[in-house]
Amino acid sequence: MKYLFCVFLYLTLLTNIQSQNISGIITDSENRPLPYTNISLLHKRIGTASDSLGYFTFNLDKHLNDTLFVSQLGYQSKKIPVQNLINKSPVTIELIESETLLEEVYITNKKKKYTNSRPLGIKRNKIKFKSSVPYGYERCLYIENIGANKGKVAWVSFKLKKKDVKEGYDMFPTYFRIKFYEFNKTQNLPGKLLSSFDSIIKPKNKNYDVIIDVGDKFIPFLESGICIGIEAINPNPNNPSKSMYVTSPNLVMTYDDDPLTWSSYRGQPWTHMTHKMKWKAFGKVSYYYMNPMIEIGVQYEK
Repeated sequence: MKYLFCVFLYLTLLTNIQSQNISGIITDSENRPLPYTNISLLHKRIGTASDSLGYFTFNLDKHLNDTLFVSQLGYQSKKIPVQNLINKSPVTIELIESETLLEEVYITNKKKKYTNSRPLGIKRNKIKFKSSVPYGYERCLYIENIGANKGKVAWVSFKLKKKDVKEGYDMFPTYFRIKFYEFNKTQNLPGKLLSSFDSIIKPKNKNYDVIIDVGDKFIPFLESGICIGIEAINPNPNNPSKSMYVTSPNLVMTYDDDPLTWSSYRGQPWTHMTHKMKWKAFGKVSYYYMNPMIEIGVQYEK
């Protein structure tokens, strides 16, 4: 009987541990809160984010042997074994600012002279459609530098479309964070961040032609081109509580002949979106890739 009681006590304690949430705050090295920081499990596509004040809550149920992955634009990512966080709430997770050459690039580019901006990117090709981007996911479009002429990005433009309520799904509002990457031709995917400029768009559920002026940020347009990322951010990280949901407004996409888009979940490795979609027109069936309708204005060096 004593043995059975000990087993019962052990299982009870184990159940309580496994159902435990962790909570805390994400800060920088000067103890300033970092809002909308991504927090996920390294080996599962499960995650959350800090809120507008840097606070977060995350359910670690059944993931005691996994690792927490914390990432934020402009900061070094951090990996923390889940076992190190058990029974330690609230926790403070400090991120260190990334060491980059952005300041050197800024000073160098500021001295140069540039042409007027010229548009590059994806316009409507075959047909456009709207796509709900789940929280934490990022769609990243590669824009080629055909002439291999250096320059800087003057503006970024993309389209958002109002989302109608879909039966059987909860609908939640989303913010969008814009990011700029170099293109790694060796690995054929987005590479290092080109700017720590944190641009967050907070739209309502309606149609938008979003244009962001970044001319004074001196974001380089490299010989290898550039990748523009658009990440869906949850304004209220405690929602949604269900897996079946849609976000609004939607990102406008188009069918294309080339797979120029990559996807990432909360700062984790990129996945090339090479799945083709079926399109039927005038009795003919064709298959195309999906790319977001993102354009940039480029000012070339004189």
